[in-house]
Amino acid sequence: MRNPGRIFTLSRFSIYFEMVAQTGSIRQAASALNVSPSAVNRQILAVEEDMQTPLFHRHSSGLSLTTAGELLLAAIISGKRDFEQFQSRLDGLSGLHGGVVEIAAIEAVSDRLIPDILSDVTKRHPRVEFRLQTLDFKAIWQAVSRNDVDFGISLAGKSSRQVRIVSTLQAAIGFVVRPDHPLAQREDARLNHAIGSKLILPDSTLAVGAAIQDGLAQHSLSLNPTFTSNRIASIKALIRSGLGVGMLTRMDVMNEVKARELCFVPIKESGIRPLGFSLFYNTQRRLSAAAQTTLDLITESFNSMSEQSGTTLP
Repeated sequence: MRNPGRIFTLSRFSIYFEMVAQTGSIRQAASALNVSPSAVNRQILAVEEDMQTPLFHRHSSGLSLTTAGELLLAAIISGKRDFEQFQSRLDGLSGLHGGVVEIAAIEAVSDRLIPDILSDVTKRHPRVEFRLQTLDFKAIWQAVSRNDVDFGISLAGKSSRQVRIVSTLQAAIGFVVRPDHPLAQREDARLNHAIGSKLILPDSTLAVGAAIQDGLAQHSLSLNPTFTSNRIASIKALIRSGLGVGMLTRMDVMNEVKARELCFVPIKESGIRPLGFSLFYNTQRRLSAAAQTTLDLITESFNSMSEQSGTTLP
């Protein structure tokens, strides 16, 4: 009869049991674990007696799992996996390990805003590992909805029961020029200030390019750019070469403006609206300490940039 009062510890037994299942031999398992064969055998016999069912078929050539043994092995492996997840979360809370922070972001953010923030996070969590994916704006919303990443940064969208928007940044669209260009001396400009200049524009496959085209359509204007490109980096290289006046968002050139390599002049035209960027996460995801720290720092950066541009966040 099973003894309900007897408790056996799975920690040591599970190690012995799993190794015997792998090797098919008590002696080989004992040798691998550097313990005596009798110690391994006692653990297995004690549990078999307690469960009143054999865990192994004993053959002259070795041991093989019974059906009960296979079920127990699956439970042990599942338990180990659950414990490892628990340990990872516990380490994150205690600050011993940062764990992994997974971010999905569009190019405008991943190439400029994110690197400085990750530098700050690694100072606080030196063991943290970052996985940064640069994706299309729709793919980012999908990745967050599927709970594939800790959080995403993409074109502005709407919150839902599953996805919560933490912060939104409205990035003004403007002319981008070299410091020696006449437009660089202006605090703001209108579209007609670029008349006579060669234009370097993002094409409509980029979000900023699509926003510019929409704005021009509202004014029934048609610009004939000398250069178009589907890469922000290429547009900035053309501007630096003195080939013309570009049109991008403030965020696209924040590093170059800070380094005084380029100048940003916001366009004051009703149809040219700022481009919105949202920071969001899946409400079903439990963020690690490092992921929460990263999220908070990006929120602070969004708020700071909004204050500088005079935009109030909702």
